[in-house]
Amino acid sequence: MQASARARPPARWPRRVAASAAACAALATVLTLIQTTMLGLRGASVVLIAFSFNALVSVLIGAAIDVGQTAASRLFALEQRGAIARLAIHVAVVGLAVVVGVESAVAVIAVVSPRLAEVFPRAGVLWVAVPVTIVMVAIDGERERMRARTAEAERDAEMGRRQALRAELSALQSRTNPHFLFNALNTIAALIGEDPKTAERAVERLAALLRFTLDSGQRPSVRLADELAATLGYIELERLRFGERLRVQVDVDEALLELPVPPMSLQPLVENAVLHAVAARRGPTTIELWARRSGPAVELGVRDDGPGDGQHHGTGTAQAELRARLRLLHGASAGLIAGPRVEGGYQVILRLPEPEP
Repeated sequence: MQASARARPPARWPRRVAASAAACAALATVLTLIQTTMLGLRGASVVLIAFSFNALVSVLIGAAIDVGQTAASRLFALEQRGAIARLAIHVAVVGLAVVVGVESAVAVIAVVSPRLAEVFPRAGVLWVAVPVTIVMVAIDGERERMRARTAEAERDAEMGRRQALRAELSALQSRTNPHFLFNALNTIAALIGEDPKTAERAVERLAALLRFTLDSGQRPSVRLADELAATLGYIELERLRFGERLRVQVDVDEALLELPVPPMSLQPLVENAVLHAVAARRGPTTIELWARRSGPAVELGVRDDGPGDGQHHGTGTAQAELRARLRLLHGASAGLIAGPRVEGGYQVILRLPEPEP
């Protein structure tokens, strides 16, 4: 027996069948108890027969209520009517459904046993079934409305949390991009006096990088292929300054190129390696980038063979902000591990959950 077809969200069939069966059993039990008291029914067999009849009545009433509420919702546009009008229509539908259910039960009983149909207490069942059904349907409807209000409040709260996360993520990205721009402009400024043509090419590369940062800043993720291309563009920009002192090795599983990753995730790590490893020594420094599967996760890594002490990566602002962005996007399923390497140098590893196929 359904309380409100208009307000009930689609449910799975097992759940709906179980709910309807429980409602019909409850109504049949109430009807039997009332009839036993009012009509003085005696004997287990008599009570069992009465319960069987009432169970049939309850099933047919429930079916009639479902059909009636669906039809009333379409015919009378209940969503657009006031509370009193909806209540009046609802009560009328339930009352009519009870009459239809009882009469249908009598017709079924007449087919099975005409004698039982003749003695079936139609009037008594109607007097009991109408108020009992209306009360039960009203209680069920109120429970459904409370459940709908709770679900709506949960959806509103979830939407508020998502909006707060998006705002916080945008704030983190807005702090990251100016940091990158500041360092890139310093690189170009150092080139202007030494090699104007190289500085001009550097400006062009910077424009391409800024275009990527502006476009990706409006999205929570980008393709790994695009992030990698932007990072390699930044390396080429720095190579104009450091020449052969800056070397790069890339080992990326091609099957991961479509993987969604946080924008500006690899570039700040490479930038740190350039500033605190390449620029800190006169000899060549190699920066390695890789992406590979690691169990149920995907690892993105940046390592260098520079000084390797715990201080060479500055204040750790880029790592802290990237760690915060990972937390906002993926929660505990993502993380960042950073530190000096035993064999020398420094590395940062991002662990991301592999998206479901």
